[in-house]
Amino acid sequence: MSVLNRCVLNRCVVSLALPAFLLVVVANPTNAQAQDAATAKPVTVDVFGAGSLEVPASFKKTTPRSRIIEHEFSIQEGEGDDAPSARMTMMAAGGDVKANLERWKNQFSGSDKKIGESEEKKQGDWQTHVIEISGNFSETMGGGPFSGGRVVKREDYGMLGAILVHPEGRKYFVKMIGPRTLIESNRDAFKKMIASIGE
Repeated sequence: MSVLNRCVLNRCVVSLALPAFLLVVVANPTNAQAQDAATAKPVTVDVFGAGSLEVPASFKKTTPRSRIIEHEFSIQEGEGDDAPSARMTMMAAGGDVKANLERWKNQFSGSDKKIGESEEKKQGDWQTHVIEISGNFSETMGGGPFSGGRVVKREDYGMLGAILVHPEGRKYFVKMIGPRTLIESNRDAFKKMIASIGE
């Protein structure tokens, strides 16, 4: 390594002349991250072999926390382990549509609880039901999504939930849960993904 001295207009600047291979090593991580972001592609999720959902590239596929969940994604705001993140799960399920929507509503409480109108749409052969809820979320830790486990209160949380109904009656549940502001900022992307079932 050598030191170069330059004097311009009576001001001297000391700079380090680094070997070329060190410059490449330093630059590579940033270039690789930029390239990964530029080449990221949506993930296609098959639904009963009768349709598919196009998941945005910004939603990162992760290992499901429960065996009954077929697909799970993480939606993060910013970089680092402390950055706010939301969880999105996908799975086949049964039961009455209205009863399940009511169950989701009852997972939220608080004086600032808000429940949006359920949006029902025909997407190709599918009937979709989408709802947005916010408030204090009661998250069940362990025991699966329907029973058991310790309950933890998550303040100022939100949920975007969708039930996709096939003409044969089979149902597919998609839920995104996380900090309210993060759910709101991903609302359009979530709804576009749900609409893709009919394309």
